[in-house]
Formats: sequence, structure tokens, C-alpha cells
Amino acid sequence: MMDQRELRLYVPKWKTWPARPYGGVLDNEMLMALPPNYPPKAITGMEALAKTDCATRFRNVASSRMCAPVWPSATPAAPAKGHAMRLGAPLLALLAMSGIAHADEARNVPTAGSKLTYRSVTTTTIPRATLTTGEEFTYIVTAGDATSAEGIIKPRARIVQCKEDDTDLYCKSAAARPGAHFDGGLLTIPIASDIGDALAKESAFKYAYFIQENRKFAVPGVRDPQHSDPGDFIPEPAYILTNTYHCDFARLAGFLASGTTPHVTLPCETIFERTASRDGQRPALTTHNKVSVDIRYIGDGSVTLPSGNWQVKKLAFKWIPGDPSRMASEGESLFAPQLGVIVKTHRAGEDTATHSTGENTTELISVEP
Repeated sequence: MMDQRELRLYVPKWKTWPARPYGGVLDNEMLMALPPNYPPKAITGMEALAKTDCATRFRNVASSRMCAPVWPSATPAAPAKGHAMRLGAPLLALLAMSGIAHADEARNVPTAGSKLTYRSVTTTTIPRATLTTGEEFTYIVTAGDATSAEGIIKPRARIVQCKEDDTDLYCKSAAARPGAHFDGGLLTIPIASDIGDALAKESAFKYAYFIQENRKFAVPGVRDPQHSDPGDFIPEPAYILTNTYHCDFARLAGFLASGTTPHVTLPCETIFERTASRDGQRPALTTHNKVSVDIRYIGDGSVTLPSGNWQVKKLAFKWIPGDPSRMASEGESLFAPQLGVIVKTHRAGEDTATHSTGENTTELISVEP
């Protein structure tokens, strides 16, 4: 059996697969645009690698070869030398986030000028392999009112899984970059600020209350997908992902106010768009789907995070796809009225057909100003 750490897959966005792109294991686009779905075809490809004991590891989305059968849009890449290979292009990206407010002021959305940085880590498990990936990113809020906020998204770092010894040359090279650091077997590789700024110019987000209504994200890519250092990011995006939710957001009015019914269900239409990739390996793609988002208020509490100590309202979420053949998921989010943002989310789901599971934790690690 192949060592699960040999399957070091960095997934740029689960929705990049045309098959079943919505309503899946981690369809958290409304809250944070996290990897929504571990598609069955991707799982099939991973199983193929495990069964063949393929020693070549994924390195970057933009490569052209792989030692095992691939699934649609999981663009392989593999120097035949046994270099670590990854489905690169970081970011699955971003949370329904926040802002700064007076301590006694409850908010539905963040205030203009806020900069909220999150760390997101996702683990996907199939019968014969486990993959852990992640990223850090900042929401920069440029405008807003009582019920909506908008701005741009700046990528900060890619998080990849490494071997826990000195034999992983791929990670060894990336770890030498300024600011790179290990947290157990996970390596955080910073994205230079000027490159993050350039990518942010091609991004956008909008929130309705604490729900993400729209996200346009420029996915970072490396200079040469087959041979570049994994931290050699460039200002041009690998491709651009746009996620849009058309929901009856008016149902959220007063949802968190005292004395209101602590339960709401939002019927939504979801739209996912992906531009053609810079390397020519991924075609443009657009999909439409329907999902029902069930939200329940389950109590108050507090949480201590790297960003500070926050009083929170606990929200239970369920994502129920209109097509029952697609995966459903659920989780809990902690909303901080002081910031007008969800500061932590835990999400999990399962695909019984492929015996795969997905789990994500995203938390606020810093707040500016």
C-alpha cells in the first residue's frame, strides 16, 4: 500500500472538477468558499494511485503527465524523476468575514477598512489515502452597510503536507523560503505581499449578512508548473474562480436578533465559473445547481483564537443539494457580533458511494486595524 503521505495533493478548488461540483463534502462557498466537494472522479484517481503504488507525487496543476489514470480537470504533472508532484494553485479560498466595531455594537457584516486573515485546513480521506491541504488569505473590506459588505481577497500562503523527515526534497526547497514554517507535518509557504496584491486586484467578494453571496478569486500559480520551486509564485493567476449564490437573503433579516425564530432555510441557486487556465490544461467551465441551506442558532459562547478572544453565537449549518445523488454536508460556525463575521467554522461530510470523507477547519488568525 502506498504511504498516504506520498499522495501530496494540493487541491486548488474542489469545484474545478466538472463532475458534481456542488453540494458536496465541503460545499462551504456561502460562508468561506472552502473546498466544497471531493468529487468522486478525483477519489477514483486517488484510488488508482494507491492501488498502483505510484511513487510519483502530485506537484502542480499545470503539469502534463502523471503515473496513474487521472480524473477530469485534475491536470496531472510529473517529471519522471520522482519529484514531489502537486495539484498546485493554492486557494480554495475564503470566508464570510468580518470587521471591527465597538465592543457594545452588534453587527451583521464587517466594517469598511477591516482586514481579516484566516487559516483554512482541509483533510480528505478515502479508504487508502489521506490528503491534508490548506491556505491563508485576507479579506480586505472596501465598502459596506448594515446588511452587506464587499471588497477584495489577498492570498497569503499555501499550506502543504510534508514527510516528517529530511527526505522530502520538495518541502525542503520550499521550507528555505523566507517566512516558511512547519506546524507538525504541514508546511506554510508564504506568498510575497506584492504578488498577493497583484492577485487581489483580480478578485472580489460580497456578503449578505453573514453569508457569502459572491466570490471571485485569482488562484496563485508558480512560474513553471513542472520545474519551479513550489514557492515561486508569480503575479498572474493560474486561473480565476467565481462562486455566486442567488438566495432569498431577506430571510436572514433579524435572524440573530433576540426573540426571533432561531431557524431559517434558504433556497439557493449556485453558479460556479472557472476561466481557462494560464497553462492551457484546464478549459473554461460554468455550472448551475440548486441547494438548500439550513441554518440554526444553537446558543452563545466564547472562543479563543490567534486573533483574540471572541463572544460568539453558535450556528449549525446543513447543505442539502437539490439533486439527492450529490453529497450533503453539515457543520458549526461561530459568529462574532462584535466583528460582524464568522470567526471559526468546522465542516464535515461523507460520500457513501465512494467511502470518502472530508473535514475542514477555518479560523480567524488576525484582524486589522
